[in-house]
Amino acid sequence: MTEHDPFNEPESAHPRARELMREPLFWDCVDEAAPFGSDEGSVAYYEWRDWREENPEAPLTECFDWILDGNLEAYNDSLASDSQIEIDIANPEEAFLSEAFDMFTLDTTIIATGLAQLLDEGTIDQAAKKYIHVAIKRQRHPSVGHYDSATLDAIARVVDAA
Repeated sequence: MTEHDPFNEPESAHPRARELMREPLFWDCVDEAAPFGSDEGSVAYYEWRDWREENPEAPLTECFDWILDGNLEAYNDSLASDSQIEIDIANPEEAFLSEAFDMFTLDTTIIATGLAQLLDEGTIDQAAKKYIHVAIKRQRHPSVGHYDSATLDAIARVVDAA
């Protein structure tokens, strides 16, 4: 895989990513409220690149399953329900994969990894999109809200179009 830095050299990103990711927030690697601006989002991008180098033909869902420690199917819409969000906030040590991630880190990792595939390959695997939408839905919950709604709308638009 060729080395490139799409955040400082957007022309090195896939043309389809540049077409879809129109908002400056997608290219911002310092704003904590941007997909790649937090440490979590930045790390997710570079971890994706390392994973892809070792798994050049694997679908993105396999990367997600690796991130989720084999619990891909458990990362579903039920995690975005009011009752589950309330449990996760009240008892973060009992939240989904809490031994490895807090809610923000996990959702940001999923979002940034999906967008990373778009940056590098110009697409997001169709089967992976539902997991990115779970992350978006969890981050939309009024009790969570790390990202603002305009950012989440932009991410959802890009994921759907990719």
